[in-house]
Amino acid sequence: MRLTFLLCLLSFVGLAQSFDSTIKSKKTFNTLAYVNVSILNKRVGTSTNLEGKFSMQLEKFISDTLLISYLGFKTKKIAISSVLKNPAAYNVIYLEDELSSLEDVVINVKKKKYGGKHSLGLRKKWFYSRVGVQFGMEQAILIPNDKSKVGKIEVVSFWVGKEEQLFYNSRLTWFRIKFYSYDEEKNEPKELLSYEDIILQPTENEKQELKVDVSKYHIPFPKDGVCVVIETVNPKPSKESDNQYITYPQLIYSNESKNRSWNRYRGNNWMQRSEEHRSTSAIMGFKKKHYLAPALKIEVRYEK
Repeated sequence: MRLTFLLCLLSFVGLAQSFDSTIKSKKTFNTLAYVNVSILNKRVGTSTNLEGKFSMQLEKFISDTLLISYLGFKTKKIAISSVLKNPAAYNVIYLEDELSSLEDVVINVKKKKYGGKHSLGLRKKWFYSRVGVQFGMEQAILIPNDKSKVGKIEVVSFWVGKEEQLFYNSRLTWFRIKFYSYDEEKNEPKELLSYEDIILQPTENEKQELKVDVSKYHIPFPKDGVCVVIETVNPKPSKESDNQYITYPQLIYSNESKNRSWNRYRGNNWMQRSEEHRSTSAIMGFKKKHYLAPALKIEVRYEK
């Protein structure tokens, strides 16, 4: 009886331990930093550190799936029950390169001739959000192409605001920038336009413009417009158990008359706010509803 109890206790302790793993490229065997790792059907996750390592407690999610996503690599799904049954088999997890025609697209963009710069996307009215955004949250905004002419993206800019009061659970965030084509039929971001891992590191807790020159990456600006994604990245990934925190500096938002933004968590499905979730502001005694989207602009050059 005592022996049975002891074995059960040891089994429970074993299950309660963290699952530790390293993520590498299957092609180069290099470790991959800041890879998104999450529970498929829960808003729970983490990311790899600079050495490609991560740690998570999985025993509560035995019937769920581990979702692993990273720029330039195929998304990987692993049954958590399999991981818990034989964790040693997953000490290292390999991701396969995403096969695509992006290299041909880059070469094609390089060959074209372009005109002067045009600034697109920024709206005049800003709204400063104080709502904390989880690490791994991706916010996309569609920048329409009013000219319906192809071009290339040169510069991306967005703004963050100072958090007036920092608490013990306030955490500095970095921002990853990604570019997707727009799927008009499904009304959501579609395919990646660049596999470059662009991460911006803000200056601590200050109101500032974050601006990056992306001209060397030769990112196309399609006729249907581009979805620019801002993702919050944890500079110091740790175990996912602590979800009670506030990230800073926080994004500054603009008021939009059309619903052109989407959210998702660590590579999961895109979600768009419904009509019921529009924000309301009072203008000259009248209530006007609008959508909120990151205050962001891009500079593009159109083909000659």
